[in-house]
Amino acid sequence: MKIKPKNIYLKLKEIIIKKKLVDLEKSQYWTINELKNFQNERLKKIINYAYKNIKGYRDKFNQVKIKPNDINSSNDLYKIPILTREEIQENPAFINPKLIHTTLYTGGSTGKSLIYYDDQQAGIMRWNCHYRGWKYQGYNVSKKLAVISAAKKISINHKILTLNGQLEDKYLRQNIEAIVKFRPEFLRGYVGSIYILGKYILEKNIKIDFIKAIDPVSENLYEYQKKIMQKAFNAPVFEEYCCNDGGACAWECEKHQGLHWAMERAIIEEKNGEMITTDLWNKAMPFIRYKNGDKVKFLKNKCCCGRTLPLIKVKGRDNDIIIAPKGPIGATFLMYHGIGYGDKNSFRTGIRIVQYVQEKNYQLNVNIVKSANCTQKQIDGFKKAVKTTCHQMKIKFNFIKDIKGTKIGKRQFIINNDHKLLEKWK
Repeated sequence: MKIKPKNIYLKLKEIIIKKKLVDLEKSQYWTINELKNFQNERLKKIINYAYKNIKGYRDKFNQVKIKPNDINSSNDLYKIPILTREEIQENPAFINPKLIHTTLYTGGSTGKSLIYYDDQQAGIMRWNCHYRGWKYQGYNVSKKLAVISAAKKISINHKILTLNGQLEDKYLRQNIEAIVKFRPEFLRGYVGSIYILGKYILEKNIKIDFIKAIDPVSENLYEYQKKIMQKAFNAPVFEEYCCNDGGACAWECEKHQGLHWAMERAIIEEKNGEMITTDLWNKAMPFIRYKNGDKVKFLKNKCCCGRTLPLIKVKGRDNDIIIAPKGPIGATFLMYHGIGYGDKNSFRTGIRIVQYVQEKNYQLNVNIVKSANCTQKQIDGFKKAVKTTCHQMKIKFNFIKDIKGTKIGKRQFIINNDHKLLEKWK
């Protein structure tokens, strides 16, 4: 089963509330010791399971000569080697196919996308954590919600208004008309998309006064973007962080003092500023000491809301935006359409790494590293998707062996070297 953006919130209604593995309304007020004890019990279960059932982990444990009984709490996690995306990408040794319930995809903000899986329990926990976090904003499934992400048309399904993710003026205008007519109380979507929509509202002097909360996701949120959003929609911004490949997630509550880390779902470690996460539930594809590429900082202050879940601050990978003649193309929108979501026969699996570099005069260089089993059909599909998404640009495809990273190994998914054009949209 694949979860697609157009039905993601309807799926929430099917799963949420009826099925609970943990009473998250109560556990967010547990003492820190109670939360840690809960984590340690779940950790021992997932470690034992992974060693017995997942060859990739059994091999990793054997390499450093440790057994499951050597891991009794989160304090012992350092004994386990760190897991990287490269290790598990297209590697069946880390998967139990019998337990796959949902197929998921990372956005690919480093230019590399990961297909991964979770089992039914992990999926229930994922949705329930999301729902609790969204409730911090005042949202529940009976409220009207507008979503702007990767869709290419406007649609309404029950209480969900799906906006057009394309950011040309004509689509922005249509989106605003739909919002005014639908009058949602909550707005959720890609950071870049909400920001551009907000700028359009302010430029056209449009009044929006019915939104109660804004939830920008999937990209880094900067202060200048936050100010534009809040001014345009006359509503507070609530930050959210989710790394579903690894289980790490956190939400900002009504007090806005940091993001509450959902300790019931995953253990988060900080190593040299980088996040290392262990999913406590996923048996279909366990993530144990997974280095996801994001930066994390544990905040010392406690939130005055009364919840005991610790506060963290997270910074994802930096990316620019592509700017076509008719308007900008956000990083996450480009990830979705430029790399593509689909099954194992789609062009997504034919591309190992991709990088977009914009130069002056709307020149777009697309650097591609193919997977070992890449087919011409996959390449043709990829080219078609990029040309459709980045139409009216001068596109050049470059097939190379590797894309060089920074000194610490980071690869930037989008680089815009037309600084004057880029500044116009900031």
